[in-house]
Amino acid sequence: MKKIFITGSCGFIFSNFVRKLAYLIGKDNKQYPYNLVSLDNFSINNLNAMYWNKNHTFYIGDILDEHILKTIFEVEKPDIVVHGAAQTFVDSSIKDPKLFVTNNILGTQNIINACVKSNVEKLIYISTDEIYGQLLSEKDLSWKETDAANPRNPYSASKYSAELLVKSAGITYGLNYNIIRPSNNYGPRQFSEKLIPKAIKCVLNNEKIPIYGQGSQIRDWTHVFDNCQAILDIIQKGNSNEIYNVSANQEFSNLEVINKICSIMGNRHDLISFIEDPRGKCHDFRYSTDSSKLKELGWKPNFKFNEGLKETINWYINNQWFIK
Repeated sequence: MKKIFITGSCGFIFSNFVRKLAYLIGKDNKQYPYNLVSLDNFSINNLNAMYWNKNHTFYIGDILDEHILKTIFEVEKPDIVVHGAAQTFVDSSIKDPKLFVTNNILGTQNIINACVKSNVEKLIYISTDEIYGQLLSEKDLSWKETDAANPRNPYSASKYSAELLVKSAGITYGLNYNIIRPSNNYGPRQFSEKLIPKAIKCVLNNEKIPIYGQGSQIRDWTHVFDNCQAILDIIQKGNSNEIYNVSANQEFSNLEVINKICSIMGNRHDLISFIEDPRGKCHDFRYSTDSSKLKELGWKPNFKFNEGLKETINWYINNQWFIK
């Protein structure tokens, strides 16, 4: 039995990942011979996302607290570490860059230090496709993992900085790692600061849906369940010290996404409201990544966006307590 330690387990992606993997462990312990340990500091009031399970041990704590990390690594002795804890909201990074430098860079170095000292088998670092910067045309080719990084806001800059720390630990200390760059995720348990749950919440509350600028920014949308499967595939089959893009290659503008939500929820297009873009010039136009390398491991997305969006909306309608 290998032990997987997950940081940020009450965030959007990893609250779903813990549930998925705990289910798989209970269903087939031979194919998934793991025990789960996780950590979260509830910095975004995400108590509702916590998950208790006999195969999952949960700690309340912060990756900035070196003492609690030392204690967890000494007591639990994890074999694999999946580091997903991070500050992720671009708007907040513009208002308070220091918060993102502290959490996303210094916090990651604390995780690296603990992994090196404990000689873990592998560190999986969850980054973002935003580190590439932006594509300026719908005709531009999707990014590959070898393309140059060009982060354009404090959030993406902090994530790429952390990537460099992980890579350097591989060279300096021989740390075995993988870096994962997911595209925009959607699905259940995403917090209402993000585009899709915010729009759903606005419709449910009969409130205006704010769209930055003209909503022309294009994003590549991947269902969180597909992203969770990608992370699991990389844990089990990822080649040492490789970077993997994760994307379903389903690109839509923000306005297209909002229009789809309004159509599904009773044609509430009257709620759409265009506002001044608070991100200004650093609001990237288009993201698009090539996941060919990941697909060589056997991964493929299972969710088409329209069907996945309908399921996501139904989840929020049936679980309105989550976004209240």
